[in-house]
Amino acid sequence: MKKTLILLIGALAFISCKESKKEIATTMPQHKNEVVEAIKNRRSIRAYKPEQIDQAQLDTIIDCGINAPSALNKQTWEVRVIQNADLLKRINDSFVEKAKGKDLKGSASRSQEPGFSVFHGSPTLIIVGREKNNPTSLVDCGLLAQNILLSAESMNIGTCTIGNMASILNDPDAKEFLKEINMPDTHEVAFGISIGYKNESPEAKPRDASKVQYIK
Repeated sequence: MKKTLILLIGALAFISCKESKKEIATTMPQHKNEVVEAIKNRRSIRAYKPEQIDQAQLDTIIDCGINAPSALNKQTWEVRVIQNADLLKRINDSFVEKAKGKDLKGSASRSQEPGFSVFHGSPTLIIVGREKNNPTSLVDCGLLAQNILLSAESMNIGTCTIGNMASILNDPDAKEFLKEINMPDTHEVAFGISIGYKNESPEAKPRDASKVQYIK
């Protein structure tokens, strides 16, 4: 009788333990992939709060950028982080002046409106330069930029890639700008990145999945 009772208690304890483990397993929250979340949540931001980015956050973002892969590890980029308000104003004024009478697309079409900013009023502008004589440098710079965009998003910091920075700063009339930001003669501006705390939450734009094909 004693043996039967002990076996019965043991069986009940075993069943209870299994149920307890099952309950823990079903109620435990699933871990989200933070990289995937950053990729899926990231939007181009065209409205920024005026306050400057925390320096530690900015340092981390730039460090993530230069840790991007590059062909043969040549690191063909040059990166300039501009926070000088006077320089930012002069760069913007230069674009507004050159845009007069031109039929521009997107947000640049509003270049003659009061208060226009080609980098959307962001308190920081990142300039990415590419090595002129290296055919892989544009890809290298693109990889660097994506690291910047995604690391910023992971901190809820907004970014927008500004292609017009190339036309502004590579213009022969803009040589003084390039000297001012210490861009070497071996490089030209590939693009800019506006960066700052978000002042808008745009919806995602549709993506065309038909452009993807699997060859098996």
